[in-house]
Amino acid sequence: THNGCVDILLTGCEVSLWLAEQFATDLRKSFPRLFVKAVSSNKLLGLFGQEISIPAVGYPMSTKTHDIADPIVIIVSHSGGTFAPLACSNLLQSFSRNIFVVASEWDTQVGKQLRTIPQEKNDLLCSRIFSTEVGVRPAEPCSVSVAATHQLLTNIFEYIAMNIVGDAEFRAVTGAVITDRDLS
Repeated sequence: THNGCVDILLTGCEVSLWLAEQFATDLRKSFPRLFVKAVSSNKLLGLFGQEISIPAVGYPMSTKTHDIADPIVIIVSHSGGTFAPLACSNLLQSFSRNIFVVASEWDTQVGKQLRTIPQEKNDLLCSRIFSTEVGVRPAEPCSVSVAATHQLLTNIFEYIAMNIVGDAEFRAVTGAVITDRDLS
């Protein structure tokens, strides 16, 4: 049982949040013992970014129900510069050093902020930035950017799944229901 301790926290706004929610659902279905949450960046700022937490009436997450001490954080932001995800990339550094961004390109505001986090010898990944390589598309009705972000999140899911499924201890801890055969 997770006791409110979040393992993987996904955040974003608008269509990026919707994609993060779909990704979180896939992770929860495949690894039911992982506590995966997708939360609006604005909600995170209201709950954890103020001296006095702003209660989100009718919303089940609060500072008392969810422990966000050292989760894996994935910020999904096509532009990498939207206010709330950018502010969360700064805020969440006080909770975790395992912060990543899925964005349209490598050189975004969130990416710049995350590149300032010092690398450690035991870090599994040498970059905190996952890029769709679509580039900023300010006038586009988000069809290409959504498809590219969905594809990249699928690749990240496959990477996570292959690492968990390939290790008996990880399979047990996460309650993995996905198998090698599912991934082939």
